[in-house]
Amino acid sequence: MNDDDLALAFELAADAAAISLSWSGGDVPVTLKADNSPVSEGDLEVDRTLLDILAEERPEDGVLSEESPERRGTSGRRWIIDPIDGTRQFVAGEPGWGNHIALEVNGEIVLGLITRPEDDLLWWAVKDEGAFRCGMDAPQERTHRLRLSSTTDLAGAIVSGYGPTEADVAAVRRVSTWQRRTPTLIPDFLAGEVDAMWLRGGKVWDYAPLAILTREAGGDVRSADGNRTLDEGRLICSNRALLDPLALAMYEAAAH
Repeated sequence: MNDDDLALAFELAADAAAISLSWSGGDVPVTLKADNSPVSEGDLEVDRTLLDILAEERPEDGVLSEESPERRGTSGRRWIIDPIDGTRQFVAGEPGWGNHIALEVNGEIVLGLITRPEDDLLWWAVKDEGAFRCGMDAPQERTHRLRLSSTTDLAGAIVSGYGPTEADVAAVRRVSTWQRRTPTLIPDFLAGEVDAMWLRGGKVWDYAPLAILTREAGGDVRSADGNRTLDEGRLICSNRALLDPLALAMYEAAAH
């Protein structure tokens, strides 16, 4: 990737945030998808706009979006998009929703952005360049560098997550402390206030920007089978000291 890719990612994030905000706080039309999850007109407008921009600016790149069939590319590069992550919160007028954008090159995530438009916040990371927090109106600002929690004691760690089962929570509580942090989980984790995230039920577009933000902030991710893939639906994000024991707990929970 190059600086033009980062500039384009910020453009996509700004457009996604502006469109999302134009729909928020009102009576947003919603339909149910085949899996019974909601999709709003806000999701669909963001999706159409970002796909149109990418078709013009990066016609050879692939695009994987939650709300559209995958567009195959010829460049070995793929943009991964969740037009509005947290649609249920978005349509209910609750906090905790945002936009997810990532760029994958030859199978590796090299760029990721997460927004919180209502809070005027953007988190972004580029491979080997670090992870940062800035305002939506100050893209590429590198003043606030992200550092994950430095906790090394698993017994004293605070873990939170999305979509856990009772077995998941029980598995965490056997080795550390579980705290409910929704809807502030991602900001709390990236600020080091939560030591680890235990995520269940997500897709690649949910996890891709989180993965590179975690790695560039000094941590790593593991799926339920112990590898780094993002398509299993279960993911641990933490600093490197806590990752292996938490991943073992996730593996054991998945086996039951």
